[in-house]
This record gives sequence, C-alpha cells and structure tokens, in this order.
Amino acid sequence: MTPSASDAPAAAARPCRHRPRNADAITVTATGPGGSARTNPMSPPSRSESTINWKQLVPLRKYRHAVVGAWSCRNNSDICVERFLAAMESVAPTPPSARSPVGTPSAIAALIVESDPLVRDALELHFRSHPTIGIVVVGTPELATRELEQSRFDVVVLDTTTPSWMDMISAARRQSEPPSLVVAVPLAESSLLEKLPQSVSALVVTKPLPMVVLERTIEFAATSHRLRQQHEQNEQRERNYRDILEQLQHTNEQLQQRLERLSQHFRIAVHDLQNPLANLLALLGELHSQSKELPDSLRESIELSYQSVQLMQALIEDMLSLFQVDSTETITIAPVDVARLVRTVARRFTPNADRKNIWINVLTPPVLPTVHADESLLVKALDNLVSNAIKYTPPGGAVTIEVEADRGWLRLCVRDTGLGMTEDDLAHAFEEFRTLSARPTGGEPSTGLGLWIVRRIAELHGGRVFAESPGKGKGSAFTLVLPLQQPNDGGSP
Repeated sequence: MTPSASDAPAAAARPCRHRPRNADAITVTATGPGGSARTNPMSPPSRSESTINWKQLVPLRKYRHAVVGAWSCRNNSDICVERFLAAMESVAPTPPSARSPVGTPSAIAALIVESDPLVRDALELHFRSHPTIGIVVVGTPELATRELEQSRFDVVVLDTTTPSWMDMISAARRQSEPPSLVVAVPLAESSLLEKLPQSVSALVVTKPLPMVVLERTIEFAATSHRLRQQHEQNEQRERNYRDILEQLQHTNEQLQQRLERLSQHFRIAVHDLQNPLANLLALLGELHSQSKELPDSLRESIELSYQSVQLMQALIEDMLSLFQVDSTETITIAPVDVARLVRTVARRFTPNADRKNIWINVLTPPVLPTVHADESLLVKALDNLVSNAIKYTPPGGAVTIEVEADRGWLRLCVRDTGLGMTEDDLAHAFEEFRTLSARPTGGEPSTGLGLWIVRRIAELHGGRVFAESPGKGKGSAFTLVLPLQQPNDGGSP
C-alpha cells in the first residue's frame, strides 16, 4: 500500500527506507456477484503524459477484474494517471457511515492494513484532517481482525504482501455487514487475482498508490459498499412485504370463508323463522279481529303483539332481500313487460291502500318499449317504493305510479301525497337501516332497509334512484331510472 514519496512528507523526513519510485501500474475495477462496475473509459493521452505500456496490462484481461486505468512514472505507453484521476472524479463522494469507528461522524470508515510503519505514519498524517474519509491503520492481520470485530467499516484496504491476506478477506466476509475490499496486487503477481472468491465485491489496484488515488479508490469502494447495502436492504424489504402480503391474503381468505359460513347460517335461521311467524301472525290476526268483545287492556295487548309480529315479519323479509341483493354480482337479464308488471304491483297493494282509504293511480304511455332487466329484482324494488308510499300517506291520500321511457332509459316514479321529507331525510334516505323522521300513518312496521334495497337493485342494473320532496307535509316522489338494454348503454339518466 506504498504511497508515492511526494504524497508522504512526514515519511520522507525519517531515515529513508527503499521505496520504489517507478511504479508497476495502477488498475481499478469493481466486481461482485451482481457483475462489474468500472470508471468511464479514458481517451489516449498526449505523449508528454507519464504512462506505461498498455501491452503490459493485456494479460490481466483474462481475469474477471477488467483493467480500466493505469499509472507509472515511465514515458512510453498508453494510459496516464492524470486521465485516471479525471475519470475517478466522476465518482460522487460517498455519504458518511452511520457509525464511524474513527471518531468522526462525517467520515467514510476505512480500515487499512499496512506493515510498513513509515507508510502508516504517512497515511495517518494525510487523512487526519480529511473531510470525508476517516481511517484506522493497523500493521498486522490480527489487529485488523480485532478492529473488524469491534467496529463497522465501509472499506478495508490491504495488499497481497500482507501475511495471511486471504484470511483477512475471509474475516471481512464474516461480518454482519461485509465491507468493500480494496486489494493491492503487484502487476507482476496479477495471477493472484484468481484466488479472489467469486462472491467478494472488491476493487483491485496495483501498487504503489499515490494518496489522491487512494482517496478516490476508497470513495469509489465506499460507494459500492453503500449501493450494495441499499440493494440488500431493498431486497429484504421486498421479501418482508411479500411475506406480509401473503399473510394478509391468507387471513383475508380465512375471514371470507368464515363470513360466508356465518352468513349462510344466518340466512337459514332467518328463513326458518318465516313459517312460525306467519302462524303467529295469523293467530294474532284472528284474535285482533275479535278483540272488540275483550276488555280494553287485553285488546291493547293483542294489538301491540300483532304490530310487533308484523315488524318481525317485515324485518325477516327485508333481511332475506338484503342477502339476495348484497351477495349478487351479476343479474339475470330478460325482457320485461313493464306496463304489466306495474299493474300487477298496483293490484297487489290495493287491499292495503283500501284499508287506509288511499287511491292508487297508474299512469303509463300507450306504448312502452321492452326493458331488459331482472324481473324479480325489479318487482322487489317497485314493491318497496309503493309500500313506502302507502306507509307514509295519511288516510284519504293518493299514490301515483308513473312510467315513461326517454332516450334509452326507463323511469319509474312513485309519487304520494303523504308526510313529505326533510333535507336530512333526502340526504340519507337510501342508507342502510336509516329510518325517516316521519312515522308511518297506520302504525305499519319500518325496518330502514327498504330504500337501501331499492338503491342496490338500481346499481345492479346500472341505474340509480333518487328522492324529491317540497318539504314536510307536501308529499314525496321516488324515481327509479334503469337502462332499457344493458348497463352503460345509451345516454346519461
């Protein structure tokens, strides 16, 4: 790891040891499991620049560590240190290590193994005030191993003249966060490159290194180290996210299966309650019809029981309808004669309307186009709208069912002369389990599900439903808009 004499003023003042001035060469490359990273290609220098013969580096090409730069003090070759340094300038300074072992929070943490004490002194002097690189210099592999165990480094710099240098590589690889390795290899011993493990991410340089080249090399290696760490962290996060996603999907499937089982059991229970409630309602209806001869207290009890069972029956019917429309993703489309359907619904509700002296009107044009819809769901929607209109219309009022077709859309409007709606009622009328501010005029049961079911049926057909009212006591109108053909055909409703 011998720096040039001009870069080591402190070392030069000491009793002189032999230090070669004519370097063999410098080569720089990065390699690892993910491939190789190299500096920008350098154009041929002028003849006045100090270089070595490129032919001396040709044998290195057989190794996976590609030759990308060279330096020497000789004057008859192809690639110069000035151009090498210019290329290394493109390497951005590496962000500081999170935990620097050298006492400088802003430093790149580098461990340098150098047996020559003069060179160690020169290195410490040069990097003492360096703004981005902090170093720990040791003289033996044993001390280096101890430092690796105690601190985390971004870069480890060693050379093949260090005893047990392969053991140093193994020790570095055993770290929880392995550092990048800078291995100095004399050009004459380039065959040592074959000994580097394939999984080692290393920068390979030939010695000696000028200090400025060593700086750039450490920065380049630290950048490689940080990028590798980031890549590994990203891969780990991706694995963690994938595991979490799989767990969530598995949990969701289990919850869906459990919910389906609970829904099925609930549907069965609700369905099985229909017959007992129908029998109870018939019995209470008979008692209610003969309650005039009973004492007032008993007659009131029968009336209350009769209304309670009516509410239970209405709730069961609405819950079954809710299960049907809420679990339906596709509907059975078939041609529907809307005029006939509207007249049928009006006749079915005539007895209920007669009991409250309410008149039901049906207004249809002479000719109506055939609508393509799910007839059973369309009947349910119209039933709910007509039932709701009768429920909130006082005796002597009227309910009108209007039908018209316009530009590919069918409009079914149920209008009443009832209690009307407030602005809050209009804003929340179609929410699930939402009851209106007014109360049914004949004591009829209300579950808060009827209008929500109408909205769901409209959505399944690609249509919509909306309510209008001039205000309290001024009646209401509910309009169901459906496409005549398939959802999304025609113009906007």
